[in-house]
Amino acid sequence: MQEIEKIEHRLREINRLKLKLTFGNVPAFYHAVATSLGMAEGMLKYGFENSLDILTNQRNWNLNYLCGSEDAAGQIICPNKPRLSVYKVFTQHGFEIHCLPWKAAREFDFELANHPQMDFRFWRPTSMKTVFRIAGLHSFIKMYFEHGDEADLQLIRCAHNIAEEFVERLVPQFNTQKVFGVTIQNFFDFAEMKFKSGEEIYLPKVYALQE
Repeated sequence: MQEIEKIEHRLREINRLKLKLTFGNVPAFYHAVATSLGMAEGMLKYGFENSLDILTNQRNWNLNYLCGSEDAAGQIICPNKPRLSVYKVFTQHGFEIHCLPWKAAREFDFELANHPQMDFRFWRPTSMKTVFRIAGLHSFIKMYFEHGDEADLQLIRCAHNIAEEFVERLVPQFNTQKVFGVTIQNFFDFAEMKFKSGEEIYLPKVYALQE
């Protein structure tokens, strides 16, 4: 909780800096990204579990496959957690954290239900895959290299810290098979290199997205 409070305090400081640098005329794009970041920070502080409700709901776990059971009182006892892969990705929507389930010995990225070798009873990517998002961050990073200021840079750094804190809390909730992808810092460094060389800044491909 102490780390989250530090992030919350830092976000307020950055917003005050932006007000000062812009003489109170904060651009709409900055406000939109800062608002998305504030919602992500609030999720860490107040509702981390809520964003994962559908994944942590044991009644959607395949108890037969996970060697679990339900007792006479309706209490679920399950010694094993579902397997997930965690990906950090930039999509057309912004920075996202995706979870992919496993079936037998492989992960998959499509809708599936009632498969005997799947860790969940059903998997719906539209409501279960994306567990975290900072909207528009990829475009905001590109904008920073064109005409950004110190507050924009600090906001990007804060976004990185919040995303990494989310992943640290996510991983122990499941039998996480791997954590892979592009961190916000990775993309920032990549975008900086492309910008300085005059090349197009594109979104790195982490896995074959089903969109």
